[in-house]
Parts: sequence; C-alpha cells; structure tokens
Amino acid sequence: MKRRSIIQFGLLFIPLFSVFQAKATSEKMNVLILGATGSLGKYVIEALLNKNPNIQLILYSRRSERLANYKSNPRIKIVEGDVLDTDKLKDNLRGINAVYAGLAGDLSNMANSLISAMEEAELKRLVWISSYGIYNEAGRGTMPPTEYIKSAEIIEKSNLNYTIIRPQWFSSRDEVDYEITHRNEKFKNPDAQISRKSIADLVAKCIDDDFGIRDSLGINKPAK
Repeated sequence: MKRRSIIQFGLLFIPLFSVFQAKATSEKMNVLILGATGSLGKYVIEALLNKNPNIQLILYSRRSERLANYKSNPRIKIVEGDVLDTDKLKDNLRGINAVYAGLAGDLSNMANSLISAMEEAELKRLVWISSYGIYNEAGRGTMPPTEYIKSAEIIEKSNLNYTIIRPQWFSSRDEVDYEITHRNEKFKNPDAQISRKSIADLVAKCIDDDFGIRDSLGINKPAK
C-alpha cells in the first residue's frame, strides 16, 4: 500500500477512535464511601467529586442523619447501614466500581465483612485507611492499636485489588503537600502531621487513576 493510501486509511479511524475515547471518559464511576461521617469523610467526598465529574458517590453510614447536607447533591446517594451487616452491604455493592473505607472501631470484623460482601458482589477495588506504624516502619518503637495491624493483614491476604493508606497524625491545614512510601520502605518524617486534604487527594488518585493497586502506601508531610 502506498504511503498516501496508508495515511488516508488511518484517517478514517480517527473519528471512530475519538468516539470510543469520548465514551470511555464519560462513563460513570460509582464509589461506595464507608466512614463518610468520620474525620476524613468530607475531605474524601470533596476530593472525589472534584477529581472527576463522572464520579457518583453512595454514602453508607449508620448515622445517615449526619449527612443531610448532601441530600440535594444529584451526584450523591445516602444509604443507612452497618458495615458489619454483610448482606445489606452486599446489596449496596451492586453497580459499584470501587469502595473507600475510612473506618474506626472493630476493624478486623469490618474488614472480614467487607471482603465477604465484595467477593460475593464480584467487586475488586478497595481503598482502606489504616495507620502508619503497622509494620513498625516508622522506627519509633511503638505500634498503633492492634485492630489497625490485624485488619491490614486480613486485607492483604484477600484477593481484592486493595490499596492500604497509612497516614501519620492528621491536621486540618488547607494544603495538599505529601509524599508516599511503599510496603517495604521506612516511613518518612514520622513526627509531622499530614493534612486531611492531602490524604483525600491520594484517595482520589488511587480510585480514579487506579494508583497503588495491591500496595500499602505510607503518606507523610515532606520534611522542609
């Protein structure tokens, strides 16, 4: 085939490629938020809504009345439920693309319930908030509460496409300023505080860009 013919042949497919590309970028992504009323919840909600206009959120909470300010948002659905109610959780995973979990309390049983529900729903993507120090990677001689350690172990043994995020102590600074470490790396700058906005930014990146799959990410404020 002559060069000119090849070019003309290729040009025929450009409009078709553009159609497929436009379709792909306009597809809705449904994200289930567990822990929406926690200290990170509103930051994660805002980060996800701003990250991609095609993201829709389902806020799943035992205290749905605390989420009343989101009722008028057309991109948000509110569901009252308990993470430990595996059957109800599974029912609300239908049509979901990814799960964010920023939970506290009985984390081991919550992790088991969530994994079971996600496996039954054939859903893989999970972003789970844990704590720095769960591998003794902060070099401080102390460990976080046992539930953070045990729940991370449970998730890492699952078949999910998880990302575990290990933040240092939170701050409410209005900034996005962070660096990350991976599973087998020492945690950096352990005495600092990380802004909730920074953690939320990483969560949105993990969910929308498929970043950090089957990895455990430490997140800290860089040393100056």
